[in-house]
Amino acid sequence: PIPRYEVGIAVVSKTWRKAPTLWTMLALLLALEPTALLLPTPMSGRRAVGASSSPSRSSRVTALDRRQAVTSAAAAAAAATLGVSTAAIADGKPKVVVFGGSGYVGAYASRLLLGKGAQVVSVSRKTPAEQADKVKAILGAPLAGVEYVQLDASTGDLSGVLGGAAAVISCIGIAPGGANMRDGNGLVNVKIAAASKLAAVPKFVYLGLASELASSPIKFVFGDYVKGKAEAEAAVGKDYPSALVLKPGIIAGGPPGEVRPPGPPGMAPVAVEDVARAAVAGALGNAAGTVDGNTAIAAAAAK
Repeated sequence: PIPRYEVGIAVVSKTWRKAPTLWTMLALLLALEPTALLLPTPMSGRRAVGASSSPSRSSRVTALDRRQAVTSAAAAAAAATLGVSTAAIADGKPKVVVFGGSGYVGAYASRLLLGKGAQVVSVSRKTPAEQADKVKAILGAPLAGVEYVQLDASTGDLSGVLGGAAAVISCIGIAPGGANMRDGNGLVNVKIAAASKLAAVPKFVYLGLASELASSPIKFVFGDYVKGKAEAEAAVGKDYPSALVLKPGIIAGGPPGEVRPPGPPGMAPVAVEDVARAAVAGALGNAAGTVDGNTAIAAAAAK
């Protein structure tokens, strides 16, 4: 007869090849008897003379402990193979990656996401400590619970940080008048959208530029800024037809110490909290499409 542990391994191996899903793997592991996954010990298959035919409590506990250890290890290995976050599986929290999470909108969005039970990963070129300090300055208090990752989205490999993510919010961009405005707003977000699609991230939220502002005289003064935003919006629409694209004009306020150019006369600014609230709704699957302009964003945030 074939030892039971060999049968168990054969069943798992055969099923894994046919249906390589995490849940199939775990179901099989949990269904097998404790001994089905254990290599035989020197006494396996034999019983000492005079020993009881019923396994002792300590041996049953040991077998169960080993089963739990093997199951946990197999789950971690399966999750790694499938690119799924084991932390997200363990606690059931959706993982949301916020590019530019230490920025103005990103900080408020991260706080809202945490309040709704999400696992938040903030990506920035800044160190984790620098990100935490900036978020504290923006919000007026530390924000515990965010995982800060230092990564240049324009040049780095994004596959690791996107693994297992349920949604991406991209707040990355170069402010008008900054260096490399076109690629800093366009190309970097083109890459983020493409990498998110490749990682099979279901939801995507992008912060673009209000049509009213894009068609204003700003296009003559900061042409590369407007072009970069347009290129990013086009790429997001191509990779994520069901994405949420928020197109704010002027956002009220700004990070401490940062001076932003004023908007056109007559354009009322939108509250940063409204932009963040609308972005979070998209990340959690409660909104999609294009929301163009400050009035529309404020209305969406009020829903």
